[in-house]
Amino acid sequence: MGRPFLPGSPGHLLYNLLLGTGLVVGAPVWIPWVLLSRKRRANLPDRIGLRGAPRQTLNDGRPTVWVHAVSVGETLAAVPLLRLLRRRAPGARLLISSVTLTGRETAVKSLSDVADEGFYFPIDLPGLCGRFLDRVRPDVVVIVETEIWPNFIAACALRGIPVVIVNGRLSKRSFARYMGFRWFFAPILRTLRTISAQTAEDAERFAALGAPREIVTVGGNLKFDVSPPESGPSPLSALLLKEKAGGAAWIVAGSTHDGEEAQLLRAFLAAREGNPSIRLLLAPRHPERFDAVEALLHREGVPMVRRTAISEGAGQLPPETVLLLDTVGELSGAYAAADLAFVGGSIVPKGGHNVLEPSWHGVPTIVGPHMENFREIADAFLAGDALIRVAGEEELADRLRRFAADPGIFRETGRRAKELLETFRGASEASTDAVLSALPGREARR
Repeated sequence: MGRPFLPGSPGHLLYNLLLGTGLVVGAPVWIPWVLLSRKRRANLPDRIGLRGAPRQTLNDGRPTVWVHAVSVGETLAAVPLLRLLRRRAPGARLLISSVTLTGRETAVKSLSDVADEGFYFPIDLPGLCGRFLDRVRPDVVVIVETEIWPNFIAACALRGIPVVIVNGRLSKRSFARYMGFRWFFAPILRTLRTISAQTAEDAERFAALGAPREIVTVGGNLKFDVSPPESGPSPLSALLLKEKAGGAAWIVAGSTHDGEEAQLLRAFLAAREGNPSIRLLLAPRHPERFDAVEALLHREGVPMVRRTAISEGAGQLPPETVLLLDTVGELSGAYAAADLAFVGGSIVPKGGHNVLEPSWHGVPTIVGPHMENFREIADAFLAGDALIRVAGEEELADRLRRFAADPGIFRETGRRAKELLETFRGASEASTDAVLSALPGREARR
């Protein structure tokens, strides 16, 4: 088996030597990088334990499950897992940690009725991780997808805290990169209790990287178990539906990145020449880009309005107005009222974003060629003729022109996506089994 990754092991010493050297040498770069970013400044005190740290766990016999989900996508994937954990282990204390500001906001919005507490994940520094663990005192740590933090995992191993990876994945690119450092990652993987991989291919890659085969299972993709909100129409969806009642057909472009909005706008304007009733909602992935997208629309001379400028119960928007969604948490409501969706991060090489949200609403969805981060979902939907993929701006413009000519032309694609999604349920059951099996004692697993 070889020596596990523990404090004082060769890999651990080397990692921290390089980490310390990098922090000192790179200080002129990383200090401004932190200070000039509102998001990084906002959560730094929490991540180094100066504020917002989780409260000391009382010794009341309740098992504590710490689930870590780095950002928005992982947090949404953790929702069905935490909800099922709450049902199957009602006495457990459930905690959720995040790294990004948007991930934390998503956790507050989606899990406030399930998780007992939420907080920011500590920076991976020796000593700091141990202090967080001694404060939280988890019985098991659950990492959603593949966040390998060496000091944190070593601190868990030193304290005998089992670490479980759920929804684990290794892309072809990441696997090739990690294999060059197999000597370093193999001892870390040997300290884990269980790895529940998304696919058999992911499981093989974890084993090849050094994880013992007996701890690697195939549990499926938690993101397939994400359901749309059960509440009624949101104020935003009500506004869009009011526009639709007047003859509008909405294209909702969600989670867009720099470079995509310009391509979308050109394709949309070309398509609108054939049908002035089609409308566009732009939802940038990162809140700090709202102003930049507004500036782009102004430069192009396109009438626009920000979501935050629309009052409750407002009347219809001017017909040529592009709606800029400058809020967090309303994209699902926009998808619910959409006639066609575009999911961003896919025309520019960002790896794509999750197509399940529009699919749950039966909305036909377009993506670009870069869907590496959601390859299993994209491949399954493409094989089922339930997703539209375009190679670039020219093909996107062609699809939007076809949509403008007949807004119902892709409706069958959305219907197939919704039906297909129903067949992929069950990953949360497998992941919950993996977590509960790592908890000590029958009482925790009751």
